[in-house]
Amino acid sequence: MSAVETPPLDSIDLTIIRELARDARISLAELGRRVSLSRPAVAERLRRLEDCGVIQGYGAQIDLARLGLGLQARVALRPHHRSRKDANRLRERLLSTAHVLSCVHVTGHNCYELAIAVRDARHLEEVLEELGTLGETTSSVVLSELVNPRDVDVATWVAPR
Repeated sequence: MSAVETPPLDSIDLTIIRELARDARISLAELGRRVSLSRPAVAERLRRLEDCGVIQGYGAQIDLARLGLGLQARVALRPHHRSRKDANRLRERLLSTAHVLSCVHVTGHNCYELAIAVRDARHLEEVLEELGTLGETTSSVVLSELVNPRDVDVATWVAPR
């Protein structure tokens, strides 16, 4: 199966995905009750969804403000150089740069869009100066988050097969 192929998913698989997206710590017994399957049947479906890559992992939702990182920003980065070798070095630099939450390669004038979390405006300035050594940056401060990934029910986007 290629990386873009979707395995056949039925309505029970989609309900399992929806329930796990809401609460990844749900017990197999409770998940089984919600989808009307036994605990072993749910465990088998989970194993299949994990093996085919639909479920890639489980994680905690972290409140960054409670960690002292109350200011988030989005940074568009247009690096100085654009070779494949430079892209690999850029990835390593971003991974070693504190406060970068994510980075995506995009089309358009800028090559990369970063999400960062910092303590305050002064800290934002310091991080932007560091990122400025990699290329030209344009930043926007996040005022609020209208839709969060955990709020989105992706299971509704997929038709059961």
